[in-house]
Amino acid sequence: MKAPIKMYHLKPLVVHDFAVEIPKCMYELSNIHESKAGQHVAASTQKLDIFDQSCQGVPGMAQLEARQKDILAQLAQLKQQIFSLKQDLNIQNGAASSELPKTAPQCYETPTKVSSFPDSLVITVNPSAPPYFLELLQQLLRNDVALVVTSYLHSSISLLPDLAVQLKKTLEKFQPVAGVPVIVVSLIWKNINSNSEILLAHTLVSGEVNVLRYLSRLATTNLSYDSDRHSLELDSLLDQCYLLARTKTKAERTNIFQVLNKSLGKFPWLVGRDQISIVDIAAFSAIRQSGISNELNANLTKWYQQCASLA
Repeated sequence: MKAPIKMYHLKPLVVHDFAVEIPKCMYELSNIHESKAGQHVAASTQKLDIFDQSCQGVPGMAQLEARQKDILAQLAQLKQQIFSLKQDLNIQNGAASSELPKTAPQCYETPTKVSSFPDSLVITVNPSAPPYFLELLQQLLRNDVALVVTSYLHSSISLLPDLAVQLKKTLEKFQPVAGVPVIVVSLIWKNINSNSEILLAHTLVSGEVNVLRYLSRLATTNLSYDSDRHSLELDSLLDQCYLLARTKTKAERTNIFQVLNKSLGKFPWLVGRDQISIVDIAAFSAIRQSGISNELNANLTKWYQQCASLA
């Protein structure tokens, strides 16, 4: 093995050959780098354990340890009681599953959950897009629930357009049928980004189509579609209605009209139905809001006039 090679020496870059004045405003500490004769740090051979630390000097530690022991004893007793109850009721782990018959799994139709009608609703609408869907809902649900509308004008709106004023009067003069539940709808005319909004438990439901989805799920009515066998198609067409209200070019609207016309076919209502659905309401309201009924073909025009006759 070769001996270490001697290296050449370099001059120190920093020379501490001058006195350094130490500030007197701070307390002094001994230099840990200075070697002191006869003193060195010996490595401890004892295994350190944080649980072996003595806490006798901490106030209240003895009481805390005693309380912890009592709680652990109570938990052990409670565990034993639960174990005894399981034995008495014969619900040991795996006992229930071993008694189940080994048959093929069956699919059962989940019953529709019927929710109770709320006492009131607050719906915010844009005056430039009047909520014509409420006019249809009032008439179509009059035998199930009465939508009594009261309008309020937000400070962001100084004056309602003529179409909004006309709809406001129509909604407020609605006469409910005696004996049906009443929902007081507070309609707030406000300058918002979407056409309609509703606030539910700190969650904002934006868009007229989504508001319709929520209203259709309040209770089981003729407009409920969750248990309908065409629910996926209905939801897809509702998305088309959502886009229809936001189209900016005639080409975009034409593509959506083709989808609606294909769904209508030779039937009186969309999705090939014999009675009106939530999709018809959403599509009619979007077309009427945009004022594009003149772009419909003969088949959709007949359908549109049929929707208008129900309002």
